[in-house]
Amino acid sequence: MKKMFLFFSLFIYSLSSPLSGQVVLGSDTSQHIKVTTSSNYLPQYWALSATGDKTINGVGLEGPLMESSRFLSQATLGADLETIKKVANQGIENWINEQIDVPPSQTLTTLKEVFSEIVEWYFLNGGDPEDVLTRPNWVTFNYTWWENHMHAKDLLRQRVALALSEIYVISLDSDLSGQGYGLADYYDVLLKHAFGNFEDMLYEITLHPCMGFYLSHLNNPREIPEENIHSDENYAREVMQLFTVGLFQLNQDGTRKTDGQGNWIPTYGQADIKELAKVFTGLGVGGVVENEYVTDPYFGLDIYVADMARPMIMYEEWHQPGTKKMLDGYVIPAGQTGLKDIKDAIHRLALHPNVGPFVGKQLIQRLVTSNPTPAYVARIAAVFADNGHHVRGDMSAVIKAILLDPEARTCQSLEDPNFGKLTEPFLRYTQFTKAIPMEQYYGRYWNVAYGFYEATGQNPLGSRTVFGFYLPDYQPLGPISENGLVGPEFQIHNSRTSIEYMNQANAWAVWGYIMDDWEKDNPHVTFDIDELKSLARDPEALVNRLDMLFTHGSLSQYTRDLIKEAITPFIENDYRQDRVRLAMYLLMVSPDYNIMK
Repeated sequence: MKKMFLFFSLFIYSLSSPLSGQVVLGSDTSQHIKVTTSSNYLPQYWALSATGDKTINGVGLEGPLMESSRFLSQATLGADLETIKKVANQGIENWINEQIDVPPSQTLTTLKEVFSEIVEWYFLNGGDPEDVLTRPNWVTFNYTWWENHMHAKDLLRQRVALALSEIYVISLDSDLSGQGYGLADYYDVLLKHAFGNFEDMLYEITLHPCMGFYLSHLNNPREIPEENIHSDENYAREVMQLFTVGLFQLNQDGTRKTDGQGNWIPTYGQADIKELAKVFTGLGVGGVVENEYVTDPYFGLDIYVADMARPMIMYEEWHQPGTKKMLDGYVIPAGQTGLKDIKDAIHRLALHPNVGPFVGKQLIQRLVTSNPTPAYVARIAAVFADNGHHVRGDMSAVIKAILLDPEARTCQSLEDPNFGKLTEPFLRYTQFTKAIPMEQYYGRYWNVAYGFYEATGQNPLGSRTVFGFYLPDYQPLGPISENGLVGPEFQIHNSRTSIEYMNQANAWAVWGYIMDDWEKDNPHVTFDIDELKSLARDPEALVNRLDMLFTHGSLSQYTRDLIKEAITPFIENDYRQDRVRLAMYLLMVSPDYNIMK
């Protein structure tokens, strides 16, 4: 295990330098290479001759499929062979354009349907009316998230929304655990704005009661010094530190600016926090759910009877009056409504020059590579600043630019030891459930995923802190930090979680125990490995297919040989099934799969 752990953590440094002028047949680098022969050979009895002057286009090679598979590992939560072939035929940019136009899945709508079905199933199985769940909670949200994951057509949007949820954090590991409607509605905000405008997203997030509760600007009062009432500064701090500008002033390539003494320049200070905190006062719940005690919302009402799927509203008598000075020196004038103050503040934050490189780099890290070059960051920041039509913060343009950037698409990246990322455990899980066909008798993909959460600490909206599952600048000890690089996902990769992940992968691949729900007698989700079994007589053919699905043609010869050596001895009984299951497991725990290049 120690050897595996070391190999796992050092893997991204084991590749050699890129070969100069390397050409990969079937990739973009092979287009229009002319091949000329000495004669036009005409075999006996053949009607057509082989022309002596052709160009290589990759037809018949698996290069385009491998590149599509690699792209989909960046752009989706997982893809099956059909999707890989579709992208190869359609082209990456065309697929992105198509996906941007796909309407977002509706988490709240699906949650209501799932909850209704849960209650119906409960009574069908003899449930006691006294114990029936009265409204959705985090379990219902998890069921809903997985239901949408397995059925959704908006594959790219789903991937981006998950990335956004790990930056703009609320957590069900709080009193929000009982707020299924609110959790689902917040996720819908992220889905809605994944291809929308950054400023609009930030404004809607700010007014969401789940964010208001989590970062404590819900029921945040104005200053009343004589009563020792002071405004909460939490959201004012985090909206700058984590959501928009970060701690230090940045160049457009994401590098930190320095003063005359070479020190990093802070973006804001305590005085800025206090000024901004004045803006986020006076917000309270916008509605109540049906209950015995309260019919109308009011300032100070807690979340337990609140409608957490309705935006917060402004209670003007609790909003701090007067001017508020912003980071850039702009002064929000006195005499406005509280919501206008918030709108102005969000606008000024979204205009800050740090936002493009700060947010853009984190999205690159989530989707493509932990250590993008400054040039890559600068290109994305430029698109954030102007999408080509004088629009700032166009998220669809930003995501498209990230995925089409030469650093994301060229083959040279595969051999750059600085390129790539450790795939976070949750993505390894979702990718498995999409790459391998799944089925459930009723078509329900209800997954509480509690065992996985306990094993890895990951779940949608499940971070235990506002800082997310890991920090974007985390540096694990060893070669990564010694080379001045970061490895964010390594913050949750340790001896316990790595072993627990292997146990989880064993449960999925070997035992077929893939999803778990807490509903009595609900049939389990199973996988369909018949197609893989049809290949399993030939270990090479089986490994090739798994390579296409999971490692995008980058499976090392060492791992390939190890898997073939392990599965070849299975020759009796249902040996094809045994070969497939063991091969899937070994690939799922290999460095080749866990490190995304």
